[in-house]
Formats: sequence, structure tokens, C-alpha cells
Amino acid sequence: MIQRFYDVDEGRILLDGQDIKTLNVAWLRSHIGIVSQESVLFNGSIEDNIRFGKPNATLDEIQAAAKMANAHDFIMKLPQVTLFVFFYFQIFLFDL
Repeated sequence: MIQRFYDVDEGRILLDGQDIKTLNVAWLRSHIGIVSQESVLFNGSIEDNIRFGKPNATLDEIQAAAKMANAHDFIMKLPQVTLFVFFYFQIFLFDL
């Protein structure tokens, strides 16, 4: 309901005291993070899977997201993961 795929028939859903029907749907959805109860990895690299929620994410944002999800250490320990380190930019790219 909070993502506004459906609107309520009765009552209101408030976000910081404001009815979500008054908010721009695209703006609202861009500020919501969803974690499904069914974990599914999409076809592609770990980077692609993390980027799925924000297609224009920078590599720094992808690495930060992995750390926030407590997945960074797990990713780094995967035997099939190749880590490219660009010393000048300190960018980490994860690829299966």
C-alpha cells in the first residue's frame, strides 16, 4: 500500500503526517527500499543485482549498499568473485 500500487478505499496512509495520495508516485517510490521475503538473485553479476534498485548507481554507491546490507564481507569471501581495484579511484567492482 505504501508504494501506491493500490490506493486505500477507506482511511488514509500518512507519511510524516502527509497523506501519501498527495505525493508524486515516482518520487515516493524512489525513496522506498523494498526487501522481499523471498530472496531472488537476478541473472547477472553481483553488481547488476545490487544496481537493480538504482540503475544509475555509482560503483561507490554499490559498494556502500553491499556494506549496509552486511553483504560486503560475504561477497568478498566468495571463491568465484573477481575483485578489480583501481588504485587511483579506489573503486571496487564485483563480478561473478
